[in-house]
Amino acid sequence: MTFVIIGATIASIIGYIYMKSEKGLLRKAVGKIIEKNPKLFLKKNNPAEEILELIKKGENQEIEFKSTLRTNLHTNEFDKKMEFSALKTITAFLNSGGGTLLLGIDNEGKILGIEQDKFPNTDKFNLYLISLIKEKIGKKHFHLINLKNILINEETIIKVSCEKSKKPVFLKSDLNEEEFYIRMGPSSVQLKGSELVEYISRKFGKE
Repeated sequence: MTFVIIGATIASIIGYIYMKSEKGLLRKAVGKIIEKNPKLFLKKNNPAEEILELIKKGENQEIEFKSTLRTNLHTNEFDKKMEFSALKTITAFLNSGGGTLLLGIDNEGKILGIEQDKFPNTDKFNLYLISLIKEKIGKKHFHLINLKNILINEETIIKVSCEKSKKPVFLKSDLNEEEFYIRMGPSSVQLKGSELVEYISRKFGKE
């Protein structure tokens, strides 16, 4: 933590000097420091603002919203189909170009929060989701998935960031069968038979 504070202080001082100094050796020297250490001077994004920007874009090939992880809001009961829907999206992102799943936001972009799922706390929610991913997708894919809790207007949103996988990723159904999904526009589509073989050969054959 101390190093972070020191680094931030140095960055601020250098930035101030750069803005105030006239053209000359000092300004050029500071410019070179900034050029060699760009990450030190990047403006940190506000996570809440980032989510709001994603919501504005709406659902597309790389962004999807889910109101809940396990609760059917029509019946107000836990529903395995809701869980499978979220896992299907994650799998499709991994098999395509990657993407972001936002849990706690409905299809219209309204912020509901994960509180609808009635977990005791956010940690319990995350542990449950991690357990589902481990069971249905496989723990070997954890390094491609990142969970982040973000608070917006006192509602908690879970951002699930998925990277593109170098190998095909399959999702286990309730019947313990392996299913394969990809993103097509704002939807996750299952591929079977010759379509599946052709896609895997084209997408992963050169990996």
